[in-house]
Amino acid sequence: MYQKKTIANRTIEPFGANKRPYRVDGAVGRFKFKTHYAVNSKGALFDSSQSVFTPLKPKQFYLTTGFKEVAMIMGDTEESFRKTSKLINHIRYQQKNGTPSRTLYDQTQKEGTELIDHLKQKADDLNQGNFNLDGVCINPTILRGGEPISIPMEKIQEALLESSFNYNSTDPLSNPVIYEESSQTVNISIDDVTPKRQKNNRESPKVTEHSRKYVHDTVTHIEFGDKKYVLTGDCTKTCLWLLNAFLSYNSLFGKRLQIFTDGHKALNAGILKHFAWYENMQIILDWFHLHKKFKEQLSLTMKGRVLRNTTLGKIMPLLWHGLTNEAISYLENIPSSEIKNYEYIRKLVDYLNRNKSNIPNYDLRKRLKLRNSSNVGKKINDLIVSNRQKKNGMSWVKKGSLNLAIITSLKINDKFKKWFQDKEVDFKLAA
Repeated sequence: MYQKKTIANRTIEPFGANKRPYRVDGAVGRFKFKTHYAVNSKGALFDSSQSVFTPLKPKQFYLTTGFKEVAMIMGDTEESFRKTSKLINHIRYQQKNGTPSRTLYDQTQKEGTELIDHLKQKADDLNQGNFNLDGVCINPTILRGGEPISIPMEKIQEALLESSFNYNSTDPLSNPVIYEESSQTVNISIDDVTPKRQKNNRESPKVTEHSRKYVHDTVTHIEFGDKKYVLTGDCTKTCLWLLNAFLSYNSLFGKRLQIFTDGHKALNAGILKHFAWYENMQIILDWFHLHKKFKEQLSLTMKGRVLRNTTLGKIMPLLWHGLTNEAISYLENIPSSEIKNYEYIRKLVDYLNRNKSNIPNYDLRKRLKLRNSSNVGKKINDLIVSNRQKKNGMSWVKKGSLNLAIITSLKINDKFKKWFQDKEVDFKLAA
């Protein structure tokens, strides 16, 4: 016969229902049910709210996989938390007792934090033994691989004959950027995305465009053949650490690493330092950003739009064909009567000198069907951050922006089902 037991200084019945119901937030709605306990003859307590179901804190809800897919993947990675909350509660006919927008925000932040911690731990495990904490390779001879593999010279000569541009005999072949064999190349785009940062308090002075602060998320897009993957981090260093782990996991060290950037000085310096041990790596300055840079700077340099457009029409073909020295010479010989500010001429010359090794022959690369641009990476940046976080009136704290971005990258990589069900994400390339 069962008798009452004293546990934790309280007397309880030998079996019965727990006073606190078990709460669930699911795709079909919010609901709760009773859980039960029992005490055996030896005083051992069995509680289904702890042993059968996931233990919850007093006001916490258990989130089903279906709810996370609807609310996070289909919902707040696309629209605001308020709109998502309103929509899912309307669909579930729970406008009064549904999921509040603030609760949805907290749930998404918690999920993002868990995912970030998981990815960092995964990267730490994969990098252990190969890289130190600064990302420097410990055993470069094992991972470095062989010499870069280029497209056969006959193909390069054929593409060169198709061009109508008047080259000197050695110009196209003396460019510092090789014409890599695409089947042995990993194309990588790295860029920072900067949503507006939230003010510390509502009584701060009015924010102008010049005083506006931003949060920085770094997005890395990896492409090998027809397979792709996206990594997201809080800074360049974090993304490069994740990139090391990803390349190791997919056995891509030894391949050509072709990294496309916008030419930002700090970003390029960080990449070069990180991969200083890896000889088969090249940074390429994205053509779109190169053209944008000259268009903006020449507007500040030349006396009027007509002269700006004339100069742009002369210098951009030189850069398109990788003739950096000729472009520098042209800038230095622009008549003084056409210039309103020499400072920007100097800046453009310094910019070209600094990026000379990263400016390829874009024309010849296009004819050889090689990548010239980080436009794929830019599109991914829009999908992961800009489309959701750069709408009018939106501003973010650093952690909130990153947590939402990391869940969106989970969606882009199509890894969310495995994460929600098993709390595991692999680094496997996918078509």
